[in-house]
Amino acid sequence: MTIDLRGLVPALKAHATARHLTVSDTARLAIAAALQAPAPDPEVAPSGEWATDAGRPIKVTVRLRRGAAARLATRARACGLSHGAYLTTLIDGAPAPPLATVASLTASTDQLAVLSADLTEVIRLLRDQALPSEEQLKEFTRRIVEGVGRHLDLASRVVTDLRPTRTYRTPRPPPVATEAAVK
Repeated sequence: MTIDLRGLVPALKAHATARHLTVSDTARLAIAAALQAPAPDPEVAPSGEWATDAGRPIKVTVRLRRGAAARLATRARACGLSHGAYLTTLIDGAPAPPLATVASLTASTDQLAVLSADLTEVIRLLRDQALPSEEQLKEFTRRIVEGVGRHLDLASRVVTDLRPTRTYRTPRPPPVATEAAVK
């Protein structure tokens, strides 16, 4: 819900600050008073409304700096997901890789499946026929090793894409006053 306070924001913020409350808590208490309803008890556990219909999406507002919001939009778009669906993958600890990466990995996996079928065929032929020349075996082995190497390189890039790209500094504890600093 959004309410246009028409100039009352500074007074509401000052009122909330003076009482060590959030603006939301202050507004909730004011609305309860206007409705002559009992004030909501902040100590009471949530009613569990969210748990009753876990499959139904709800609106959540998130404030981000402009650059972070742009990165969110860019990365969600690259994954082919809405902002909410992309954030859900992050919350669940399974960030979605970009669609281009998924497409490349899928194509590589398909090629690996073909390679596996070819290997099975070669093994069957080797059982039934004479061994091919050493040069033929070297060339065949080289193609297999290169194909598997390309697939592993691509798969490792997908795993790298799933790792967080930015680390956040932990806040430093305040400096401890020493006698030399006090004098």
